[in-house]
Amino acid sequence: LDECEGIGGNIMKVFLTSHLLNYKKVNDKYIPTKINNDNGIVDQLKDNLEGNGGIVFFASSKSDYSKTDSYAHVLFESLKLSGILFDNYYIIDDRFKDSIKDVVDKSDMVFIAGGDTLEEIKFFNEINLRNILKDYDGVIMGQSAGSINLAYDVYNSPECIEDLEKESKWQGLCKTRISIEPHFIYSDENFSEDEKLQRKEVLKESYNRVSYGILDGSHITDIDGEVM
Repeated sequence: LDECEGIGGNIMKVFLTSHLLNYKKVNDKYIPTKINNDNGIVDQLKDNLEGNGGIVFFASSKSDYSKTDSYAHVLFESLKLSGILFDNYYIIDDRFKDSIKDVVDKSDMVFIAGGDTLEEIKFFNEINLRNILKDYDGVIMGQSAGSINLAYDVYNSPECIEDLEKESKWQGLCKTRISIEPHFIYSDENFSEDEKLQRKEVLKESYNRVSYGILDGSHITDIDGEVM
């Protein structure tokens, strides 16, 4: 974690989410809706955004364009429906050829998408995102895998037995010391075998770190180290 030490001298405004509950599915299409504000996330975003110059959407896959465009469209439209509008909207995957740092520096919000957590961090390491975000002082929001990868010290729990052979711990983007387990469900009564395996491994890792189970529709904020 040496690279993380001392990163960023600005106030950090980090939102860790599992699922924003911001769409409905109709005939296999995702229709954007307002972001669920039951826990006040929309109000908190508005309170912490200092402008509306731009939002940067970082894809979890550098080359899955249709999936990325679909997810980004839903997010952008949901923010608009929730009263949060920007002058510029950027999507970062391997189609983006301009300076990533330039668009981040002039934008007011960065969104780190959900997806394959390991594939995502490999892409972020390729584009040196940790360093790009080093002194960023706007709002950063992660969703699911994106929230996991915002941590200093990442633990990515296995979703099936094959995942036990994959890398599960690495250095994240160094924007929060909070480790989360997204899409958390309290009761394991109706769990599949894969879900039981994942819960077992999460509990085993809990002896090594504090990890927060986040239910869909809930979130954690880390505003300069003040966690809510």
